[in-house]
Amino acid sequence: MDYAGGVKFGLMLAELFGTEHAAEQAIAFLRDHKVNVEVLGYVA
Repeated sequence: MDYAGGVKFGLMLAELFGTEHAAEQAIAFLRDHKVNVEVLGYVA
């Protein structure tokens, strides 16, 4: 993450562990806080 001109920006990659419901809740939380979220894929 970086900070320039009063704006935070950058890329964060995260791996979520837990149930599918918990992952959906985590993604919803991030989106509710104005974080752009892109799901790259699932591993079974």
